[in-house]
Amino acid sequence: MSRGANQYLILAAFYGLTAVILGALGQHAFGLESGTQSYVLFQHAFFYQLIHALLLIWVASQLHSGFWLQAAAVALSLGVLLFCGGLYLLVFWGKTPLSLVTPFGGSLLILGWLNVVIHGFQQLLKPKK
Repeated sequence: MSRGANQYLILAAFYGLTAVILGALGQHAFGLESGTQSYVLFQHAFFYQLIHALLLIWVASQLHSGFWLQAAAVALSLGVLLFCGGLYLLVFWGKTPLSLVTPFGGSLLILGWLNVVIHGFQQLLKPKK
């Protein structure tokens, strides 16, 4: 695995680690009441962080496959930080100027998935050797 791939793997593992820790704290320590808007936002952030950490692990393992997966790695890395981070900010500090990055992060997550789709089509249409 290349140095760049290892860096994305470490970041993905960190996202997974912190998602599990935050999920446990959200259930047992933060005092979020089930059914409240804060609880729903927190669960949303936790779920998206964990799912995208797993996708980023796969993308990191395939980074050598070319531009589209490299672009996906960048978009997913920043997307998790901004989208999930923005949601966590909303839960714990309310609406702040910093929490306004959430939609931009969501757009980056969409872009990351789109890059994976483009990579898949590129591989599918590649001439057989």
